[in-house]
Amino acid sequence: MKFSLNFVKEFIDLKITPEKLCELITSAGIEVEQYEKIENDWVFDVEVTSNRYDWLSHIGIAREIAAVSGIPVKVKYPKIITTPALKHKKIIIKNESDCPLYIGRRIAGVKVEKSPAWLRERVEHCGVSSVNNIVDITNYCMLKWGNPLHAFDYDKIEGDIYVRRAKKGEPFLGLDGKERELVPENLVIADHKKVIALAGVIGAKNTEVDEHTKNILLEAAIFSPVVTRRSRRLTVETDSSYRFERRVCPEYVEIASSHANELIHSFANGTFSGYAYAGKKPKERKKKIPLYFGHLEHYIGSAIPQKEIKTILTHLGFSLGASSKTKLDVNVPPFRLDVDQAVDLYEEIARVYGYDKIPSSLPSIKNRMPVGLYDFKKSLRDFLISMGLQETVTFSITSQELMERLQQGEGINLINPLRVQENMMRTTLLTGALDVIKHNLNQQTHNLEFFEIADIYKKQKDGFKETPSLAIAMSGGPEKACRLKGMIELLIKWLNIDMTGFEPDARAHFTNALKVSVEKKEIGFFGKLDKKTRDGFDIKEDIFFCEIDMAKLAGIKKDKKMKTFGRYPAVTRDISLAVHTDTLFKDIEEIITAHAGGYLQKIEVVDTYRGENIEKGYYGLTVRISYQSQEKTLTSDEVDALHGKIRQAITDRPGVQLR
Repeated sequence: MKFSLNFVKEFIDLKITPEKLCELITSAGIEVEQYEKIENDWVFDVEVTSNRYDWLSHIGIAREIAAVSGIPVKVKYPKIITTPALKHKKIIIKNESDCPLYIGRRIAGVKVEKSPAWLRERVEHCGVSSVNNIVDITNYCMLKWGNPLHAFDYDKIEGDIYVRRAKKGEPFLGLDGKERELVPENLVIADHKKVIALAGVIGAKNTEVDEHTKNILLEAAIFSPVVTRRSRRLTVETDSSYRFERRVCPEYVEIASSHANELIHSFANGTFSGYAYAGKKPKERKKKIPLYFGHLEHYIGSAIPQKEIKTILTHLGFSLGASSKTKLDVNVPPFRLDVDQAVDLYEEIARVYGYDKIPSSLPSIKNRMPVGLYDFKKSLRDFLISMGLQETVTFSITSQELMERLQQGEGINLINPLRVQENMMRTTLLTGALDVIKHNLNQQTHNLEFFEIADIYKKQKDGFKETPSLAIAMSGGPEKACRLKGMIELLIKWLNIDMTGFEPDARAHFTNALKVSVEKKEIGFFGKLDKKTRDGFDIKEDIFFCEIDMAKLAGIKKDKKMKTFGRYPAVTRDISLAVHTDTLFKDIEEIITAHAGGYLQKIEVVDTYRGENIEKGYYGLTVRISYQSQEKTLTSDEVDALHGKIRQAITDRPGVQLR
């Protein structure tokens, strides 16, 4: 919205520079996008938030300037005249939820001509084109009070005035010269034969005020913000609709209309000759809020002098009631519909007082996570980074279509999503991982390895479940499967938990998927994304992915126990085997562990081989075993004896042969 400094000076005796004014109102919350000098005036273009419709008026802006500058506002209100009654025309509102109030004033004998220079300056500097003295007066009053008005040529109105919904296909030629076809969701002003205005938006050409107009009907009304907003589908947006969409002050409807009546009398020789209204006139809004000074200090973290508090509220248009050392009664003005409770007053006081004057302090934050889970997440994050993984953060909202495609459980739909692509809470971290991989591969970044610690959300019979989860994802060749499996094992070992192992898992969209179990409890899975699913996301590299339930992991982790480093050297021996493809490596590990006699330090796979001299259905495997004692140096004979027992035990197992 644009406001004129000369216009504002009608209500406040302001003597500060435009630069200083810009600084003051910006600090109070009215963002100045730009300001420029036009002739002898300064024009400011400001951003108005949707809840502050009172800033869409020069009086509203003047109150804000008064609050930040300490200079009081002086507003002269017009005399409200409602007699004589309008004869020969009735105002009929079909649905008062569309239009709670409609006021019409007949003004006779007007002389339509070019506006005086001061009036043209006021409207044009605010970005509104000057038309004639009648139209300019209605726009001037809108810019001053924030309530739009409209003037019809009274003699072009045939019969009574109706506020109704449009008929399907009803034609409408607006003042902008564009013809539109209306639908029933459009609210219109009509007479007995035709539509004469798109309510709250734009008038019709058929009742336009021109140089031949002698009598006018001055409209002032309240229109539903929702219904007004629907007219955007007709590709028309005006200064009037911009205000009606954000609500207008009900108490100012009569004031704006009466002021326009006075100006038309003064500058167009018009004579007030009839008054009519339909709907309900608003009752005076009386809302009193007790403001406790102690609560205010606690809320903003700083003590503000009571005198300054009262000055700020008064300049903003609030009236003050009973006062004591601890409490002040504050009466909310009718134009501040956004103020309902004490915290609203606290925010008004804080922003005008100046956030820069409030000392900084760290807030007290209550940890809403289960006890220890926050620290667990932090330490886990550090551990994963130490293994060379990068952390990602992805959106928790995804699309229902994607969730159904991945068959990842029943999700939670959003009631009012901003976009169809973001209408469901994720039930897995896989969606975010795929987005990250696809984006990076498109940027020619390959061999990705990353993790994410975040929550997933699922619907249950008795409500909803939010589960903290860990995902690790990798892209690349088949060696990444071993790397991911090894990282999971290292993670379990780091948490000092007994690894139960990996079991085959028939999971949709994955090949060779495995369940991850610790201490006989399933905590998650890992596997390779199948080619069909991968191609569906237009990803060219193999994807390896695991997802683990963090809450389960945190619940069974054990405290770490420290032990001294071995003082005596370790001794290694290799075993070369031919292993049947149906044999699990964990079975070989269990045999080695059972026969190592407490001297086992480490088991490593150092080589695998498929090719000549290997029986069909088998593959070559070389395992390195490290032996170490905490009490002495092991001799070759002792190690050979242990190693011999292990070799024998391994070859006794079906599906394993020594090479």
